[in-house]
Amino acid sequence: MNRLSELQREIETVREELDVAVLAGKGVRTPECRRVSVRMDKLIEAYIQCREKVQHG
Repeated sequence: MNRLSELQREIETVREELDVAVLAGKGVRTPECRRVSVRMDKLIEAYIQCREKVQHG
């Protein structure tokens, strides 16, 4: 469960970074937003895989 909590914290941190990037770039179609978005996608994927592993043994 510790890994799930760690991933949740990382996702929240990256979500905040994305908010800042969107506001700074005045939109979502900036390289910085794309970079942060890809990072968020990878964290969410890792969270889902970890959660499935915990649920299925």
